[in-house]
Amino acid sequence: MDSFLKIAHRGYSARYPENTFLAFEKAIATGADMIELDVHLSQDGRLVVIHDERIDRTSNGTGAVADLSLAELKRYNYNNRMAEPGFVGIPTLDEVIGWAGNRVMLNIEIKNGPVRNEGIERKLADLLQETRFTDRVIVSSFDHYALAEMKRIAGSVRTGMLYDSVWIRFADEVRALGVFSVHPRADAVKAGQLRWAKSRGIQVYPWVVKDRETLKAFRASGYVDGVMVNDLALFSEH
Repeated sequence: MDSFLKIAHRGYSARYPENTFLAFEKAIATGADMIELDVHLSQDGRLVVIHDERIDRTSNGTGAVADLSLAELKRYNYNNRMAEPGFVGIPTLDEVIGWAGNRVMLNIEIKNGPVRNEGIERKLADLLQETRFTDRVIVSSFDHYALAEMKRIAGSVRTGMLYDSVWIRFADEVRALGVFSVHPRADAVKAGQLRWAKSRGIQVYPWVVKDRETLKAFRASGYVDGVMVNDLALFSEH
């Protein structure tokens, strides 16, 4: 069995509306091992699955997620790609966890910039404990303070360090955070750093790979354990 993980970035987002059940279902149908998704807090403190701090780009509505209640967020259609006609709603994270079950792993990215979601780490930790989903998830973030807070309040949760440029004090940061995995942007990969991480049992998942040549190079590298893609067809040999 191939241990190189196929990670669907926001679901099968190249062809279907990102961060929706439609994109998630299509990702599983196409063989994804893990789904990467993003979470914000609504105005009434619910964990909702959306990338941006506003709903303008991905829905037919406008406004900041933090200013809208879950009921308000649920009114809008998030079928921005129109891959298939019809209404596509915004999922809550508890809905996604219930849907995922044992079918697929989740990489949950805490969004904490430019808008800060105060208390999101505690809400996420509580949900993972209540749903007993801790062993099927990685919690990642560009906000390394959020990762440190997750480890403080829920030490058993696996965390992933996201970064989008070459990290000068890479080893120091990895040690300090005690992460399970590192998630570099594909063009910020530094082989020596990632070989060091692999030698210490840390998983490596670059994002977002957009062509077969890069995917094949990472697969052959010996230090990459899987890649995030928008288009799962990249994993096809044809």
